[in-house]
Formats: sequence, C-alpha cells, structure tokens
Amino acid sequence: MNNILLVIPTYYPAIKYGGPIFSTLNTSEEINKLNNIKLSVVTTNANKNERLDIITNQWIKINNTDIKYYNDSIIDKLSFPLMFNIWKDIKKNDIIHIQSIFNTPTPISLFYSRVLKKPIVLSPRGSLGDWCLSNGRGSFIKKAWINLLIKPFSNHITWHATSNQEKKEILTLFPNARIKIIPNGVDLNEYKKKPAIPYNQWKKKYNINEKDKIIISMGRIEKKKGFDILIKSFHNVISKKNNLTLLIAGPDHGEQKKLMELVKTLELTEKVHFVGMLSGDDKLCFLKYADVFVLPSYNENFGNVYLESLASGTPIIASKNTPWSEVEKNQCGLWVNNSIEETTQAIINILDSDLKFLSHNSIHFSNKYSWNQVAIEFKDLFNSMKGDNE
Repeated sequence: MNNILLVIPTYYPAIKYGGPIFSTLNTSEEINKLNNIKLSVVTTNANKNERLDIITNQWIKINNTDIKYYNDSIIDKLSFPLMFNIWKDIKKNDIIHIQSIFNTPTPISLFYSRVLKKPIVLSPRGSLGDWCLSNGRGSFIKKAWINLLIKPFSNHITWHATSNQEKKEILTLFPNARIKIIPNGVDLNEYKKKPAIPYNQWKKKYNINEKDKIIISMGRIEKKKGFDILIKSFHNVISKKNNLTLLIAGPDHGEQKKLMELVKTLELTEKVHFVGMLSGDDKLCFLKYADVFVLPSYNENFGNVYLESLASGTPIIASKNTPWSEVEKNQCGLWVNNSIEETTQAIINILDSDLKFLSHNSIHFSNKYSWNQVAIEFKDLFNSMKGDNE
C-alpha cells in the first residue's frame, strides 16, 4: 500500500476558491478508488473570508477520503495548529504531495518532508505564470518567497504540471526541474446528462430573446480572467450581428462593479448579464445551452472551465495564455491572443460556423480527459517515487 499525503491550503467544501477546489476533490476521490494506494488530505478550514463549519484538528472522512482540517488562526493566511502538528501527518505517509506555492503550508511541509526524508511532489497550480508573478502588489514578495522558501528544496522536488505551458513556466524558474505532466479531468457522465430545464424555459429565466445566440463565460470575476476584453469584444460583435446575449457566471473577486460600469458605458445592460456562481443543474444548463464559451484569460495553467464547456458540447475560444491550442486542430474552438481585435473576430468566426459540427467535435475531444485516467497517471507517478528519499 502506497500512502500519499496531500497538503493543500484549502479543500472542499471551500467552494469560494472556485474550480481548483473541485479538481482536487475529484482527483483525490478517483485515486482512492484504485487498488494499493491511499490518499489522505491535510488542509485548513479557510473559505476565503470565512471558516468552514466543519470539525477541525482531527481526521474525518468525506466520501472515500480521510481529511484533517486544521483551524486557520489568521484566516486564509496562517494556521498555527497546522504549523506545529503537520510533521506528525507527514511522518506517517510515504509520499507528500504539496499543492500551491504562495501559501504557508507549502514551505512548512517542504521543510518537514526533507527532515523526515519523504519524497515530494509539488503542484504550483498556475501560480508560476509570468502574469501571476508580475501583477499585483505582492510581485516582489512572490519572487522573494520563491528564492528563499522554495528554491532551497528544489533538488528534492518532483514537479507536477497540468500542461506543457505550465511545464515551461516551471522550467523558467527551475531549469533543472523534474516534471511530470498530468492534466486535470472532467466527470464525463455529469456532462452527458440531459438538462433539467427545457431550453426555451431556461432562456426565459435570463430574459433572453428567443432568437438570440448565447455567448457565455465563467470564472472568478477578477482581472486575470480578461472579462473586460470579452465585454469590449462583445460590443464590437453586436454592432455587426444582432440577436446576441452574453452571460457571465462566477463569484465576484473585486472586479464586478467595474465591469458593470463598463457594460453601462457601452450601453449593453440589456445584453450582458452577470448571473453569479452556478453549480449542479444550473451550471449544466448554462454550459450546454450556450453557442460558444469565451474566456480571454491573461493566464491559466489549465482552466477546467474550458474542458467542462467542451464536455458539454459547447465550442470554446481560449486565449494563447492558456494551454488549449489543440482545440483548433480538433475543430472544436479557437486559440487566439487575448486582444479585443482577435477575440472579436474569433467570436464572429465561431458564430458563422456549423455549430452542430463544432459541438460534436467538442464532446469527442473531451473524452480523453476522464478523472479515472488522471488518477491512474498519478498512481503511476507515486509508484515510481516510492523509496526516493534522497
């Protein structure tokens, strides 16, 4: 039996952090369905600006996974119980898989793992992209964090990247890094379900005109996602094509007020709607009933929502700051620079295409991203590392 400890700053049900929470949940549960491997999770009870209402500082089981939520002493920043006790959890396991870079559990876990001679896998989860490192007030702190708290352990780390793009980001900072690429997955059965609400009824829910084609986007409402580019591009498209609606879903992370002002300035209040965070049947209908999904992000190491859209049968327009170049040769989307001009033209090109053909190709392309396959690849990685403690 190979015992794996996943150390991660936040974990399900901390859904305020968006897509990564669900990808780690699904990966963990799929790994625990396999034979001769057990993955346990150590995390905190942080959920953005609040704490989860959950038992802390002891092991509990959620579905098939043992989890210990340490109480966050300074919310979303530091857990003293984790700091002083995680070494015991690390000691009892064979391999330590650490996720995230710029969170306090990471250097703490790296230190204890080396002291206890445990093999380490480190998943940056998009935090080493150039845009992420160079933007914001903390850019200097991030670079110092990497140099002082990550690089001293770099010779003992096996890196996990979700894409070739993320592999390149890691190699830029750690030229001698050992890297394994394992993508995120998607629950294919979930997106094969029939929507709970009929199409016309769903359109009425959002006051969409019967003849309108629907452009959607989804993600945390933050600067990184490029929603301002999308809204300006939509403004250009609608000046050439009538009968369009843009729906944007996701929790507000400080940008929504500014974006709504942009919508008002461009006189698009009847055509652009922010629908909040969606899940379950609401999310399924949102993805399945759209004509095209667009997210001109400044950086994504993977971008689960692109894959979820494809699995729903909706073609995508992804920026070249994401790893989705393959959609073009598989004829299920476009991969363009996140400029207003290129995003505008990409939307027009998709809407002028055979949408049924693109939808069929989208589903076919997504089939290779099952969670079971992701779990098997992680198991193979962990098996190759057992006993590697030098």
